Amino acid sequence: MNTNKIRAAVIGFAHMHVNEVALYIHNEDNMELCAVSDTIPATPELSSSRYTRAWNINNVRENYCDNFYDDYKKMLDAEKPDIVFILTETVNKLEAVRECARRGINVCVEKPLAMNLEQALEIKRIRDESGIEIMVNWPLTWRAYLHTVKNVLDSGKVGKLLKLRFLLGHTGPLGVGASHRGVNASADILTDEEKASLWWYRKSEGGGALLDFCCYGCMLCDWYNDEKPRSVKAVGVNLAHGYTDIFDNGIAVVSYDSSVAVLEGTWSSLSKAVPPGPTLYCSEGAIECVREGNAVRVKVYDIYGNELECEEAKLGHEYDNGAAMYAHHIKTSKPIHPSLTLESNIRIMAMLDALVRSAESSDGCEAVRL
Repeated sequence: MNTNKIRAAVIGFAHMHVNEVALYIHNEDNMELCAVSDTIPATPELSSSRYTRAWNINNVRENYCDNFYDDYKKMLDAEKPDIVFILTETVNKLEAVRECARRGINVCVEKPLAMNLEQALEIKRIRDESGIEIMVNWPLTWRAYLHTVKNVLDSGKVGKLLKLRFLLGHTGPLGVGASHRGVNASADILTDEEKASLWWYRKSEGGGALLDFCCYGCMLCDWYNDEKPRSVKAVGVNLAHGYTDIFDNGIAVVSYDSSVAVLEGTWSSLSKAVPPGPTLYCSEGAIECVREGNAVRVKVYDIYGNELECEEAKLGHEYDNGAAMYAHHIKTSKPIHPSLTLESNIRIMAMLDALVRSAESSDGCEAVRL
């Protein structure tokens, strides 16, 4: 064991992103995955097919770390990791953060930060009292083309942001054809009963397209828009998962003093039919993201529709993934990207919280409570 490496551990196999996170920790020269553990599911899962909890555990243990603990608190006490990557059900993130903070262990929480704003603010209180560092892993932060969009917007080339549109989705986390980074295969076909046994399809545990996908739109709003949002009006519907209580589609309009954002998340559309986005409409032009093969290209237009030159963002190794960013932060003392900070994610959670409250209310519009 190399004692000079950052000792990382994982809590939670509920989220299939654990396969990607474990891969990145394993490949990071300055980090080692010393131990892994899970939470106890509220309901027994009826399938062990690809991307379920059982499959995720087996994949990570076979390929990256077989030091598995049945109790994550015992793991924390025995292994004393430097950082824990939390990939539990969304409802369990707060308690996992609390247990790490009691032991002075830094954490990286998979997006979104929490179930709601109240939980997010409790996480902030825990951070402030314990002094641990908290990072939130947003896969979008590792997409270079989104940094290109931000650079173009900040350059003033297309004027001021007026409208941001963003649609993200697929057939659901374990839907037909759904695939996830870190695994070179798509999800197996599950029955409705098997899906209903998974936390993804239960609102009480943080399931549904609002927290899973509309959160990305809130993240981009916070990254790209310097204004504070005032209110959110949202609609949530269940179009393809009638055997569950979740919203599998959500549409939200976020109001600012001088701009607006339209955010959509879907669990009922083939990913190939969903544009990569976002699209930014500005006072002197527009910025569009278009899929070209397996890559995404940023196209910039002036107010007359003429395409303008666009320099692609050049990012260092620290922008490869969350493990690389944290290792770079520890090695150099340089700050993590703003989108990953707890302060940014409190704002993101305030917007997402208003979105969920609006979708669940009868009359719609909800104020952003920050």
